[in-house]
Amino acid sequence: MKQMLKIEIERAFEGTAFKVALAIGCLISLVQFFNVGVRHAINPLEFYWYNWLHFPYTVIDTWLGANTDVYYEVFNRVVPLLVAIPYAASYYTDKRSGIINNYYVRTKRINYLVAKLAAVFLTGGVIVIFPLFINFVSTSAIVPTFLWKTSAFEIGAGAMWSSIFYKNMYVYYLLYFILEFVCAGLLATISLVVSLWMNNTFVVLLFPTILCEFMNVASTWSSINAIHGLAPRRLFNMAQLTPNYWQSYVIFIVAIVVFDVFIYLWRGVKRDAI
Repeated sequence: MKQMLKIEIERAFEGTAFKVALAIGCLISLVQFFNVGVRHAINPLEFYWYNWLHFPYTVIDTWLGANTDVYYEVFNRVVPLLVAIPYAASYYTDKRSGIINNYYVRTKRINYLVAKLAAVFLTGGVIVIFPLFINFVSTSAIVPTFLWKTSAFEIGAGAMWSSIFYKNMYVYYLLYFILEFVCAGLLATISLVVSLWMNNTFVVLLFPTILCEFMNVASTWSSINAIHGLAPRRLFNMAQLTPNYWQSYVIFIVAIVVFDVFIYLWRGVKRDAI
């Protein structure tokens, strides 16, 4: 298992696709940093009005993950594609090329499948979190990090982890980074599930995007907050323009884990022909 895991992780992180996806994410992050973060830092006298008081720009309303501008909207929308590009289609391509048979001769199927799942999960999480982390650290270095009163930010009293945010915003963002890493990694693994039936690399790569767009629409059909909050555009939004719900994250995580275990792993092990 350890050897198989090492092989899959090396294949995932050393591949060109991973570097391309990471470059795209970092490009969005850097463009936002220079166009928004640096502009705010260069002109410290540029304030915005709020309740007839002058408030200077802070990290909260400047960095990519909390500034609900066009840059974050673009990043949020390309997340499903970015998580799939690095390694999500590798299970399908391994089957198509026949390399999977070489692995099955040398190790148990479950070892290969679990290693593949872990590699896809890790690449998906890193692709999303690394650009955000770089942007947050860079912005924190040039823009003040203090907090104003509760009503000055989108994160209201009813938002998830709002009490943590107003006590220590760094702890809040650390928790959100971990949560988003898990969600992004699991989203990438959806491609492994559909690889059991799909016969097209393009479809396998696009499936997480198609699923997310469907969920963005379908979630609006329910009046239940936890279901309404399942829209990926909200799950991957730390600014919480509309409050996120912990129940939504639990449903999202549990549902994908069930698919991974009972469809990808169980069916993958039981299949007689590859």
